[in-house]
Amino acid sequence: MRAQYRPHLAVVDMTLASKTRSKPPRLSLGQFVKGLPRRGVVTWAHLDTWLEGDSETFARETKRLAKGLDKIEIRVVGIPPSAPEFDPPYQFHSSLRSDGVLPYEREVGKRARLSRAGEFRFARRYEFLRLRAKAALLAAGFGEDLIKALLVQGDLDKAEWPAKAMKSRTLIDRVVARVTEFEELRNGFLEGSLYLVMKGVHRYRGLGIDTADLVQEGNVSLFQAVEGFDWRRDVRFKTYAEYWINQAFLKMLYNNVRTVRVPVWVQKLLKKIKDLQKASEQENGRKLTSTEVGRRLDIPAAKVEELLKTQRYAVSLDAEIGGNDDGGRMGDLLEDRRYIPVPEQVVDVRLRDRLGEVLNHLPERERTILTQRFGLDGKPPRTLFEVGQLLGVSAERIRQLQEVALKRLRLPQTQGRLRGFMSA
Repeated sequence: MRAQYRPHLAVVDMTLASKTRSKPPRLSLGQFVKGLPRRGVVTWAHLDTWLEGDSETFARETKRLAKGLDKIEIRVVGIPPSAPEFDPPYQFHSSLRSDGVLPYEREVGKRARLSRAGEFRFARRYEFLRLRAKAALLAAGFGEDLIKALLVQGDLDKAEWPAKAMKSRTLIDRVVARVTEFEELRNGFLEGSLYLVMKGVHRYRGLGIDTADLVQEGNVSLFQAVEGFDWRRDVRFKTYAEYWINQAFLKMLYNNVRTVRVPVWVQKLLKKIKDLQKASEQENGRKLTSTEVGRRLDIPAAKVEELLKTQRYAVSLDAEIGGNDDGGRMGDLLEDRRYIPVPEQVVDVRLRDRLGEVLNHLPERERTILTQRFGLDGKPPRTLFEVGQLLGVSAERIRQLQEVALKRLRLPQTQGRLRGFMSA
């Protein structure tokens, strides 16, 4: 089920005790529970003593702890934020002023970030309160599927309560209290990590997706990261969440920046091809052939050519040319095959002959360079590197000689021979 979550930036105080607060002496679980007043409260400062035990026995111990607290109706209350759990707010180097989300960015910038210790502590608390909320929902007669949905969406007001719960005010109050505790802790977990979403938004802005949509998608992925994080793997939540946020942004870009949707796996493969071509141009001065690309990616050359065809983007036929109404529309440039134009072959022959006369006045090497570079011999144009290999000089030297040859063609006596064709 896809979680739809918009974080409420409210102050959440279910956090660790201050650094100067001394830890209570370690008692047995039974002694700890017996020492609590019935229908009383307990702070995280005391509960963390039991939640930070051995990871292998965590599940068993937390079940016993939850059952013991429920028997005497104990509520968990929060305490003010403290240094061990939080780092100072993240300072963004640039602003989203022009993107319409500046107020939200400023609000996130005021929130303290979860520290490494805080991430693991919140994750343990989260698992404990989830277990406790689930136990209350099961006792009230809720089914497994509905419990899963409620713990994700948290909308008890719209839920259809079982008949068993409706007969007992005590069950209703317990469910509401347990789910509220769970949601408040989750909000604190999310608020301490919202800066991760905004960091990602700064990286992916300006790529064709509305910034507000990026923020929303990032918040949803952060919510999913909280749901799926396993603190037992000894990996920071920051690292885990950044992966999911980046994946959400990439998927959003892949699915929305094109008019005709191209599958994500195709776009990822295209990126690999593009990276290979770019590296080849920098190292060898040329692009790889389809066969060479296919050999490196272990796919057929025909498949490479088919993939490259998907890089073409759709353009509206009503798009304006030149950015104003006077420039016409893109559709005006398309050929009408029903119209038979005046034959242009005669003009082409005259132009080719005249151009040959002009080129004959150039030195042989310059004439060869222009012919090869611009395909004047009817063959595909060649790169500077290819022409350099043909003449045994560097690509830079070919560029210099090309500039000299073009300057000769711009001389008045030369332009006079071609003026009639240039005005046509």
